Order: sequence, then C-alpha cells, then structure tokens
Amino acid sequence: MTPKTLTRLAMAVAGCMIAHQVASKAVRDAAFLSAWPASALPAMVMAAAAVVVVALPLYVWLLARFGLRTVVSLGFLTSAAGHAVEWRVLPGHPWVAVAIYLHVAALAALLLSGYWSLLSDLFDPKGARASYGRIAAAGTVGGLVGGLTAARVGATFSASGVLLLLSALHVLCAAGVRVIGRASDALESAARRDANRLFDLRTLRRSSSLRVLALLVVVTTTGAQIVDQLFKFGAKAHYGSAPDLLGFFAIFYTSVQLLTVAAQASVAPVLRRLGIGRTISSLPGGLGLASAVALIVPGFNMFAGVRVVEAVLRGSFFRSGYELLFVPMDPEEKRRTKTFLDVACDRAGDAIGALIVQLFLLIGATFLPAQLLAIVVGLSVAGIWIGRRLDVLYLRVVEQRLVKQAELDPPVVVNSETGWTIVGVDTRRRARPASGRTTAAGSLTGSGRVDVDPAIRALGELRSGDRARVEAALAGLGRPDALQMTQLIHLLAWDDVVTGVRAAIEKGAASHVGMLVDHLLDPEADFAIRRRIPRILGTLHTDRALDGLLRGLDDVRFEVRYQCGRAIDRLAAREGLAVDPTRIMTALERELSLPPQLWYGHRLIDRVDDEHSGALQVDAHARAHRNFEYLFSLLAAVLPREPLQVAFRGITSDNAGLQALAREYFNGVLPEGVRTKLWAMLDYSPPAE
Repeated sequence: MTPKTLTRLAMAVAGCMIAHQVASKAVRDAAFLSAWPASALPAMVMAAAAVVVVALPLYVWLLARFGLRTVVSLGFLTSAAGHAVEWRVLPGHPWVAVAIYLHVAALAALLLSGYWSLLSDLFDPKGARASYGRIAAAGTVGGLVGGLTAARVGATFSASGVLLLLSALHVLCAAGVRVIGRASDALESAARRDANRLFDLRTLRRSSSLRVLALLVVVTTTGAQIVDQLFKFGAKAHYGSAPDLLGFFAIFYTSVQLLTVAAQASVAPVLRRLGIGRTISSLPGGLGLASAVALIVPGFNMFAGVRVVEAVLRGSFFRSGYELLFVPMDPEEKRRTKTFLDVACDRAGDAIGALIVQLFLLIGATFLPAQLLAIVVGLSVAGIWIGRRLDVLYLRVVEQRLVKQAELDPPVVVNSETGWTIVGVDTRRRARPASGRTTAAGSLTGSGRVDVDPAIRALGELRSGDRARVEAALAGLGRPDALQMTQLIHLLAWDDVVTGVRAAIEKGAASHVGMLVDHLLDPEADFAIRRRIPRILGTLHTDRALDGLLRGLDDVRFEVRYQCGRAIDRLAAREGLAVDPTRIMTALERELSLPPQLWYGHRLIDRVDDEHSGALQVDAHARAHRNFEYLFSLLAAVLPREPLQVAFRGITSDNAGLQALAREYFNGVLPEGVRTKLWAMLDYSPPAE
C-alpha cells in the first residue's frame, strides 16, 4: 500500500469514527438528561471514569495478546453490536441511558486511542506532519456530517433511530482498520511482545516527558469537564424533552465540528510557526481566556461559548500537536503509555472535574458558576505553564530515539584522544653526506667549533633549509623560545617536516598562544601555516585559544574554517570549554549562505586521517564529503554529541525513517535561518564529478 493510499484510507476511517463520536455524544447527552436530573450528571461521569480504569488493563492485555489491528477492528464490531442492542431496548428504560453513556464514554474512547496508535506506528515524523492534519480534517468533516445526520434522523424518526446509524458507522470503521493494519505486518508481532510490560507505569515514572504530558492531559480535561457540566446544566434547564435535547446537542456538536474544520486549515502553519508546545498550549490558553470572560458575563449562552472554544481548540490544535508528540517515541514505550495517557488520564481529569462540581452541589454553593469558572481559569494557567516545557521534552524524546537507533545500528565513529593528524607525509630521514664546513651559526670551521649559544645554534639549524638538519634539530629541541617558535610556525608550510614541527610547537604552544592566533588570523600569512595552526590550538585548554579559533571561522579559505571547526569541537568535547552557541549558529548560517555550486566545490588539500577525525565522521561516499562534516563538527560543540552523531548519519541515509527522525531533531535544535538553508543545501543535487 502506497503512503498516499494509506493516508486516504486513514482519512476515510477517521471520518466515520468522528462522525460516530459526534452523533453518539448527542444521543448520550440527550438520553441521559431526558431520563435523569442534571444533578446526577457528575456521578455518571465519575462512574464512567471508574469503568474505564477497570477496563483499561483488560484492553491493553488484549492488545498484547492479539495485536492492534485485531483488537481495534473487533472492538468496533463489538461496539456496533452494542448499539444495535441499545436500539432495541431504549424506549421506556432509563437505565439504558446509563448503558449508552458508559458505552460511549468508555469503549468509544478506547477505540479512538487504539486507532491513533495504529496510525502512529505507520507514519514516521515527516510523514505524520504531512498526513495528520489531513486525517484530522477528514475526521472533522465526518463529524460535521455525523452531527447533521443525527439531527435529521432524530427529527424524522426518533432518538433511538440514531443508534442504528452509530452501529453502521462502527461497522465501516472495523473494515477500514482491518485493511489499514495489513500495511505493516510488524504491528501484530510488535504489539504482542512482552504482554506483561504493556501496562507498565514504571515507564511513566522513569520518563519526565511522559509525566509532564500526563499532568497536562489531567489538568486540561479537568477544566473542560467543569465547563461541560455548567453547559449541560443550562441545556437541561432550557430543553426538557428528549427530542428537543437531541436536536439541540446534534446542532451544537455539528457547529463545533464546523468551526473545527475552519481551525484545522491553519494547524500546519501554526505548528511550523509556534512549535508543538505552544500549539498544544493554545487549549488551556483559550479555555482560560473564555472562562475569564464568562466570569464577567455569566449565563447559559456564555457557558455554551466557552464549551465551543474548548472543543474547537481540543479537536484542532491540541489534538494535532498531541499526536505528533508520540510519533518519534520508541514503539514499545508508546504502546505501554499512550493508551494510559489517552484514556486513563483523560477520564481521570473528567472524574476530578465531576467531583469538584459534585462537592459544590453537596455544600450548596450560592455562586456555583463563578466559583467553578475561577477554578477553570486557575487550571488553565497551570496548563499553560506545563505546555511551555513540551518543546524541550519533545526534543528529548527525539534525542533518545536517535541514541537508541545508534545502539541498534551504530555509525562508524571513532573518538580520538589526540584529535587528528596529517597523513601522506614521508617522515623518513634522508641521509646526507657530512660536510667539513657549513655557514650556519654553531657550525664546524677549520680551527674547530665556535662557542655559540645552543638556542641560537638550534635556530640556525631550523633555518638551514636542509631537511636532515631540521629534523635533527627538531628531535633535540626542548621547549622553544619566542624566536624558535616564530621559525617553527614558518616551518609549518614545509610539508616534509610538518609532523615534527607540529610536535615541537605543541611543547611550548601554551606560552605562545597570541603568536599562534596572530598567524592564524593574518590574511598575509602562508595558507599552509594558517590551515595547520588550528590543530595545535585545539590542544590548548584556554579561552584565548578558543576565541582565536572562533574568529578563524571567518577566514576566506574553507580549509582554515574546516580545521578551526574541528579544533573547536575537540576543545568542547575533551577540554570541556563552553562555546557560545550564537557564534556557532552565525558561522553556520554564513557558511550555508554560499551558492550551492561553490559550497559543494570545497575540497581539502591536507588529507585527514580517519582514525583521528574527531567527534564526527563522514562516510567516504557521502555527498559533499568533508563539507557536512565541518558543519556538524561545529554543531557538536554546542549540542549533545550522541544524538547528533546519529542525526548526522541519518540526514543522508537511505533509511527513510532514520532520515525523517534526523530532520525532526534538527527542526528542534536549529534556528529557522540555519535550518532552512541546511535543507536547501541537502536537497541540492551537485553535478557528478
């Protein structure tokens, strides 16, 4: 099944499922409020929550035993049969209204959670961002059709006639889920693994992100339930008979779906602009603002307006962002916790909200609406505060998944103790015949050896231009002084002796950081010198060396910038020096602003030994070769190293899932300017060499 076909089928099932949800809510509320007083509603909500808590362990055990596809599809068929039975016995039986309430509040909620779990297993983060909005929009349109149809059927026939419509809708859902489940054979076996651990609250205790998410669900649902209770108290007072209640609720829920359709059109751009955390926080923010207005202007119409705001935000922005939080999560962990969050935490919030209302009813509070709305405002403020943490927590989930991916398929990365070395240099001494005379200071003359200062003699040997003598001087050189250091820096341009020269410089580099930085930043200095100094500065645990390397990122030559980036990476990794992220991101954005043709044309003169390539290594056949390695060496100085290594490999991987996960990670850690330029550079196809 192609991704396009899968998305279309998922949209169709979502349409039927939400059509059932909207119509069933209208039947549930109308049947219960026409058979029981409004004061019984809080107790009914708490009873429904208790049924869910009891049913949840059985449900997750069935998932583990038989798999998502089987349990969810059979669950829809069971629900359809239940509606048929309710249709037969509804007239004149008040307790059937209770059964309908429990059916819709418990079983339908479990099936809704199971369906989204099925979809989250089939889409990677990139595919989910592209498809979830359309699937949710299709569900909203289905809800619109379901609400209108329920109103029409209820007016033409009876409230019980809508139950046959609900039964038919769940039969269609069962068939669609069965087909969707075949798209991945791994779903069945994965869902059955380790049945005893599926309902594992230890996972929730270990994961701070899941705890925060559970708390957010409870807080937002508690506030929503309080508002819903106020709204339904008013509806009971305004509409007494079952047909009137059914017609009102059907129109109300249909109007909510219509507004949600309009809101769904802006979900994708809002997610891109605000991120997941602030998009989800729109629910407590909107609910709190609307409740504050209702505090000032109370009344049934205002309560209905607050309920509309909550329902629209929950069905559009909140739901889309909430489902995206689970996409990068490890599938096993997701199966252990998502149903608990979707159903148990949601029903716990309902129960807490109903309990608060019930307590106010018991004590006979005079200003019941005002006091309850004040509580809703307080809960909304708490929800906004919790929602501010979601972006960081989501990024942490992506990082954890990347690290786990590395454990399953580790990249070839070698962390070096010494940084890196220049190879391809012949370091063997070439024997030269001894001469009776030389002109260097401290040389032999016809009358014997001249008594010259050893430091001057060593300097003379270093300046001799003879490789053998230079190498001999390097071998006997101790800690170089300023004059010798100046000569050694100039010798970095001599390929034949560069390895020994570098070793000699490193002996005294800590005392001559300024001299090294000056040569690095001097545009008139030999290019070979400037591209080899960063390797030496990368061994110095000083802020002055780090600052010089950061300034070296502005050099006009790519190889100088490349070597500075690797040295910065080494100082951050091994020496623990703090690097300013702003300077790194500025350098990255400047680098990626080059024309792609020029940027892909960068090549290195000095070869880099792969065994000492620093924190990140690029595959020999990866496009752009060392160019992307340079970018990610800079990022490694300011981002967690382990997930970055996997993400670096993932962006050019043929594994679509790993590539999507890597892009999701960079979407979370990179500023927009850097991110857009990086994707443009990655999407560019350089001409074949």
